[in-house]
Amino acid sequence: MRRSTSASSRKKRINPDNPVGPALDESWPAGDGRFGVLEGVNSRIDYDGTQPIRWCLRSDSNGETSLAFALRWKLDGETRSREVAGNLLDWVYFRSGIFQHDPAQPNYGLLFWTPENEQALYHDNDVKAILGCLGTAGVLGSDRWDEALVKNILGNFRTTGKYGFRGGRLENPDLMAAGWRKFWQADTVRLQPHYEAWIWATYLWLYDKTHYRPLLEKTRTGIEMMMAAYPDRWRWTNGIQQERGRMLLALAWLVRVDDRPEHRAWLKRIATDMERAQDSSGAIREELGDWAMGDYHPSRSNAEYGTTEASLIQQNGDAVADLLYTVNFTFLGLQEAFAATGDPQYDRMAGRLAEFLVRIQVRSEAHPLLDGGWFRAFDYDQWEYFGSNGDAGWGAWAIEVGWTQAWIPTVLALRELRTSLWDISRDSTVGRRFDAIRREMLPDEVVNDTVARPPQ
Repeated sequence: MRRSTSASSRKKRINPDNPVGPALDESWPAGDGRFGVLEGVNSRIDYDGTQPIRWCLRSDSNGETSLAFALRWKLDGETRSREVAGNLLDWVYFRSGIFQHDPAQPNYGLLFWTPENEQALYHDNDVKAILGCLGTAGVLGSDRWDEALVKNILGNFRTTGKYGFRGGRLENPDLMAAGWRKFWQADTVRLQPHYEAWIWATYLWLYDKTHYRPLLEKTRTGIEMMMAAYPDRWRWTNGIQQERGRMLLALAWLVRVDDRPEHRAWLKRIATDMERAQDSSGAIREELGDWAMGDYHPSRSNAEYGTTEASLIQQNGDAVADLLYTVNFTFLGLQEAFAATGDPQYDRMAGRLAEFLVRIQVRSEAHPLLDGGWFRAFDYDQWEYFGSNGDAGWGAWAIEVGWTQAWIPTVLALRELRTSLWDISRDSTVGRRFDAIRREMLPDEVVNDTVARPPQ
């Protein structure tokens, strides 16, 4: 982790719309998290083997990374890691300006994607910061971020439609113009776990700490509709496998708060479908869904290659594991599923995945910036990092600080400690702050008027 620069100097260095810049100078001192952590390594490889850096300070990457550092401290007592973990969360919620804290504004409680991007409000990014925060607070035994955590979850919840879906992302100008109640009352349905599933998990987590019924009821409605649509009506982002992987966490935490045979069966079905694609090496093979249901397909021509987001594979059966969209998130989901149910299938799958990830960790003396990382695409037949590099921003040889580089060591640490994200955050004190914040953000008269069951 390197000391970051100010937003103004980063804008001079890179284009905020494509924040790729020169590699870091290895002589620079390592930072302590007070100014955030840069996004990661771009997939382009220059003639000398170096790779450009994504000079971007993302809300999600910083929140996720905080938890990895907190668990490093928990495992071996390295005090600097404890300091970095707290500093990263302070940057996200108190220092960066990306956390919206004006109660009069519709975007109250939400995170901008980056300090330079005040347009996109991705709940799928907010949730990664939220999970990092609730985990770090639990590991450090701190209530410092409790108020921000409640506001961040409720800021997303109150912009979630009446069936429990929030959609792809919100545009900040639209939200500011229309107000949050429009989105709370909307008929939004997006059958795509990549966007919806993890934020559901945080609603269930907050329900466990507060017993506020709408958090459970609205989330359960969304999950019920999602599972009724599986698999034929699921949309997929750049593969159907990642959608399954993202669903595991929400289903595991649903079992935690509402343990029914049906809910366990949903979890079992998704995990079993994924296990069919788990190689003897532990890798989980990528898979494309129905072409008509996909957002980002394999490139179909040379002209199309590298122009948009894309899958790592060209066809089903290609022996490639995706460590940016699938394996990393599946790893957490399996760990939480085992902790919630005690089912040895989930522990077996997670254990094989752990062994695979340890074996393929990058080692490089020539390029120390890459040493210890995990690139996005791994071909487990050739046993090397390889796949289609057609994705315009995050190709086969990208290293993402948060999504990949934080969650893999986080889950490895949880396994070493024989615990789970749910359990390390079990004693959270967010409930003490909840009632006052909830009444401010979600008045009773609004909530009571919009509880809905799935449409028939």
